[in-house]
This record gives sequence, structure tokens and C-alpha cells, in this order.
Amino acid sequence: KGFIHIAHGVRNTASGLRYVIYAFLTSLEKPWEVIAEPSGYLLAPQGEERVGDVSNVLFTNGAIARSNGDIYLYYASSDTRLHVAETDIDRLCDYLLHTPKDPLRSPDCVRQRCLLISHNLAFMGKKDD
Repeated sequence: KGFIHIAHGVRNTASGLRYVIYAFLTSLEKPWEVIAEPSGYLLAPQGEERVGDVSNVLFTNGAIARSNGDIYLYYASSDTRLHVAETDIDRLCDYLLHTPKDPLRSPDCVRQRCLLISHNLAFMGKKDD
């Protein structure tokens, strides 16, 4: 469907700045055109990832896509630790293509997240039946 881009950047939050990893998708035919720009972030520092030489920071060190569809996303936290997150291409594409764009207002973001959670819980309930 397109080219997957995984990057890192600063996200402003109520408690201050947080350096996160995000993803977006560009067109195969026109790689300069963004076709999917999910709101929020793909990964953000949690727990001990928030503490280190430069606190509250995640940044990507690259990714490996295997022929079986597995994806390994290498990242570091707070300039202190190295990690790897695992996913697969189907799950990453689902995130990219079905997470709406950031509405840029806190109340709208909360409403958007509540709808996504409700939708996902309903989907999981149907899947378990």
C-alpha cells in the first residue's frame, strides 16, 4: 500500500515534552505524499525507559522486516538502554491505516481514543465468539 516510515520526535504533553517514536505511510507512486498519519505515537517511554542520561526519551535505531512478516523495531531509551519491540507487517499496517489522524485538540483526542477503544473491545468480543 505504501512506504512505511518510522521516526522519532518530540511530542508536547500536559506534563512536558516527551520524545517518542511514530510511524506514517507514504504513497508507492508518489513517496513524498503522506497517505496515513496516525495520531499519537507508536512507542513512548514507560517505567524505567523514562530514566537515564536524557530522561523521557525514545529514539529508533532501525528496523528489520523479515520475509515471514515479522518486524523487529530497535530503539533506545533515555540515552541509557537499547530495546527491541516485535510486531508483524499486518499489525503495523492495521495501525497505520486504521488509526485516525490527530485532531490536535485534547477533548477531541480523548473522544477519538474512547471510540477506538470501544471499537477494538467490540471487535475482540466478536473474535472470541
